[in-house]
Parts: sequence; C-alpha cells; structure tokens
Amino acid sequence: MTDLIDIVPRNSTPLQRSVVATIDSRSRHKGLVQSIIDVRYQDTIPEDILPWLLRHWGLEDAAAFVADHQRLYKEGKHWQTVRGRLEAFEIVFEWLALNGVYERGTRGDVRWGLFQIGLDGEPEMRTLLNLIGLANLSKRASSVLGRVYGGYDIRPMRLDMMRLDGALLDDWSGVYLDGIKPKLSFGGVHGGTIELGPELHTNYFGYLDGVARFEEGFVLDRSILDQEVVEPSVIAIQAAFSSEIIDLADEVLMMWPSTNWPNVQWSRFDPFTIYGGPDGSSG
Repeated sequence: MTDLIDIVPRNSTPLQRSVVATIDSRSRHKGLVQSIIDVRYQDTIPEDILPWLLRHWGLEDAAAFVADHQRLYKEGKHWQTVRGRLEAFEIVFEWLALNGVYERGTRGDVRWGLFQIGLDGEPEMRTLLNLIGLANLSKRASSVLGRVYGGYDIRPMRLDMMRLDGALLDDWSGVYLDGIKPKLSFGGVHGGTIELGPELHTNYFGYLDGVARFEEGFVLDRSILDQEVVEPSVIAIQAAFSSEIIDLADEVLMMWPSTNWPNVQWSRFDPFTIYGGPDGSSG
C-alpha cells in the first residue's frame, strides 16, 4: 500500500507535505485493513466482526432466527442461492435440529399457493417461531405458509374420494394463535401399560372418562347431511363414569378423587379444540 506522502508533487511546500502526512490514515491503519480483508477466510470469525459480515452478505434477517451465527455465515450463502426450492427447507430443518417435511400445495386447487410443514411432534415455542421465520425467508414469493402440524393431522375431505368420518369437511385441523399467522395443529398420545400377572381373580375397574361433543354444528354420526348446517365449531367436555368387570387382571393402585363422584371438579379434564373453523376462527 503506497503512502500518500510518496505521491505528493515534488514542488509541494513543507506545510503541504505535513498536512498530507497528517491525514494519511492508510499508512497508519494498513495492518488493520489487511486483517479485515483476511478475516472472512478464517475458520472462526471474531464475534465483533461477524455481525458486519452477516449484513454484508444479506444474512441479517436470517440471523434473528438462527442461534449459531458462525454456522449461518458458513452455510447461509449457499442457502441464499437455493431459496424458493426444497433444498432451502432441508437446510433450515438442519439448522433447527428438526425432522421436518415440506409439503407443497396441490396445483389446480383453490389454495394452491399454500404450503405446509410437517414435524414429528410439537417443538418448543422458540423453535417454532424460528421455523416460521426461516420458512418465510426460504419460500417462493408467491407461496404462503398456511400450516405447521405434527402429531395431530386431520385433512379436508372430498366426498367422492374419502370416507365420511375420516376427515374434516372443509379445512385442515389446527388453531390460530395470537401473533402467529400459520395454523398450528399439534397433539400427543398419552397412556400407559399395565402388566398382567399369572393370578386369576375378579376385580372391578373404575375410571373417569372425558367425552368431547359438539355443542352446536354438525355431527356426521347423528345428523343427516342435507338437513344440517356444516359448522363444526365449539366443543364441550361432558363427564361420564364407566365401570366394567375384568376377569384377568392384576391389582393396581389407582388415583381416585378424594370426593364423591358428583363433586369431581372439571379441572381434572383438559379441554382442547378439535376444529378452528374454515376462516381460522373458533366458530
């Protein structure tokens, strides 16, 4: 790097040469300038330089959803080149350590531009928000993330192709949460295993059973399709007591409420929403 003083005209006065030497910052900082040029080739980028490099490569938006900025700098430039393709979502799943699948809309459908993301189960809220943010950065301009599901996945129904009780009528399962645009559909299976012993004896087995039913709308098993308004919406939890005799069982200590049956509190039942309505509302 040439110093400015070396290219000053020969007939310059001593004052002019002193001014040039004073303002010549390149000669004083040429070592720092070269280190900035070489820093992008290091295996680990210094933390005070990394934000500037991410902004230089246009990765500052993705940095808000990826915790490992070092990895984002190394792999983000390739991610930018495949945005709008399936490979971009595969990279996003690896960044967030998720086992996911990208499901594009069916061409020709009314909502063909909507795409969905399927997961093994419900992730943590922070991970879910990061996934939604990166998905919106990875998608095509004409696509819209309509739904994220995992564990509980009920699909719309075409009457000429599916069994009547096998799906919803006009929308996917899921609910909308405040501040989150795509519909979310998650659920889990809860249960346990009881090992039966070799002894034969008779015992009564009692349990609390929560029955979910529609308060209003349409129930396929109890109504006539042409005479009802198809608006499955609000559900209620109805308590029931069941008892049956099991001839082959092993005595197991079971939890039972401390009060009589008529005083069992409703807080023992966990309510959940089965259907969110075709327009995303709860009814």
